[in-house]
Amino acid sequence: MRVLKKIFLVLLILIVLAVGGSFLLPRTYHVERSVATRAKPDALYVYVGDLKRWEEWTAWNKEMDPTMERAYQGSEKGAGAKMTWKGNQVGKGSVLITKGEPAKGITYDLEFEDGKYRSGGELRFEPVGSDTRVVWTNDGDAGWNPMTRVFNLFMDRLIGPDFQKGLDKLKTLAEARA
Repeated sequence: MRVLKKIFLVLLILIVLAVGGSFLLPRTYHVERSVATRAKPDALYVYVGDLKRWEEWTAWNKEMDPTMERAYQGSEKGAGAKMTWKGNQVGKGSVLITKGEPAKGITYDLEFEDGKYRSGGELRFEPVGSDTRVVWTNDGDAGWNPMTRVFNLFMDRLIGPDFQKGLDKLKTLAEARA
């Protein structure tokens, strides 16, 4: 009986340390990737500002998840355009363009699991000489959730490669259009 009490006490201490330690982790995360392209902002905006065209360049598409279903609401393009999706691999979520400017890019709000997880980001166009640099960012806040704080440590490694894959494909599409 004494051995069981000691095991229970050690487990309890480990759990308290793990949960307490998670509150020392950062609340927020930031993911950023970029690509330089010869394409001009208006050629890029054709794909970025129209959510119906995201299937053509983002990594999150039917190639990744054949069960993915998309629906569109609001504006056709730019601010107010909204896409919702669900699928076995990609889960359930939505993206809403909150600001769209053909010369500068878009700002968006992202939600997963009916708003349980929220973040925001942008696809920004920056002039670099005669080229354009496209910068894709996403920022989130875990709040007080200890498990989400741990998950935040891996966000860059989880979605960063998908951002880069999408940007590379966007570059190819937009340059072919130019």
